Amino acid sequence: MSPDPATSPEPSTDVSDPAMSSGTAPDVSPEPAPSRADSNGAARRPVLSVRNLHTAVSTPDGAFDVVRDVSFDINSNEVLCLVGESGCGKTITALSIMRLLPTPPVRITSGEIVFDGADLTDLPERRIRGLRAERISMIFQDPLTSLDPVFTVGQVMTEVIRTHRDATKAEARDMSVEILRAVGLPAPAERFDSYPHELSGGMRQRVMIATALVLDPEILIADEPTTALDVTVQAQILERLRAEQQERHMSMLLITHDLAVVASIADRVAVMYAGEIVEQAPVDELFSDPRHPYTQGLLRALPHVSGKRRELVPIPGLVPPMQLMPPGCRFAPRCPHALERCWSDHPALETGAEAGAGFRCFNPQPF
Repeated sequence: MSPDPATSPEPSTDVSDPAMSSGTAPDVSPEPAPSRADSNGAARRPVLSVRNLHTAVSTPDGAFDVVRDVSFDINSNEVLCLVGESGCGKTITALSIMRLLPTPPVRITSGEIVFDGADLTDLPERRIRGLRAERISMIFQDPLTSLDPVFTVGQVMTEVIRTHRDATKAEARDMSVEILRAVGLPAPAERFDSYPHELSGGMRQRVMIATALVLDPEILIADEPTTALDVTVQAQILERLRAEQQERHMSMLLITHDLAVVASIADRVAVMYAGEIVEQAPVDELFSDPRHPYTQGLLRALPHVSGKRRELVPIPGLVPPMQLMPPGCRFAPRCPHALERCWSDHPALETGAEAGAGFRCFNPQPF
């Protein structure tokens, strides 16, 4: 029996927990979340709503928010991309949703994470374990550290399946080989008996995707799934993720710092900086008319493929450490348009006429 992967995000093999042997998902009341209209006027129902989430880390110098007042919805059959530099709180936000925070020292201090009418922050651990992999699944950043080196691909996937489903070993093997084939892994029946070190980086990532999808979850959280892969393999992985998402009518939260990835796969985008959401918008709107200076800075730092040579404009400075956050706008020390009030007052997330859109700035400038 492998170690319990539900208690820590690494070196977890998946987001399920072999300690839970009931084989059933938790009894979560199916109270629907409020509906929403998309740009075409059709109703879109949030399948997961994060409201005013605060996650803090305790240090010898006190507790500091690494995720501060974060709110967003993931709608049915939608890809929401969470974008930002390293250290902005994207992964901690995802681990907060999965209830996989290393507690202590990191814990959720306030806010709600509502899924199927229930607040995940209040559910007991047993019920959360039943949700992981079965209804909400996650692909972690580095497959080499997420896959246990002493277990074969088949052992990992079989354990995930039999933890949540009443399946024999033979049935679990068939399910595993089928999903490995679906995600494009070559010779899936042979790779079922392979160890992680016997696979390439792209193969390991496909195994992680297959393990996350094998129980057909409603929501998939993908934390930088193309990190450390070459460009060709990145494109293949993203194409496979998008195809599986559309085929399964699944919602997806994709975490990345690569705006090219965002442009190719996202429906909506939430830009995160220093633990906060600073802008949300549909993907086309965000690229054509970004409002927050941080979003504008990210786009100006991108090379253009139009053939026109132009100088790239980096964002000066670094993301401030959690112990030294500015009292006002957290982006003020790096912002070229900061006003005096930006240093003392903290801007609220101003929402526009369109649901799921808004930005956090006192002095927005045209792009």
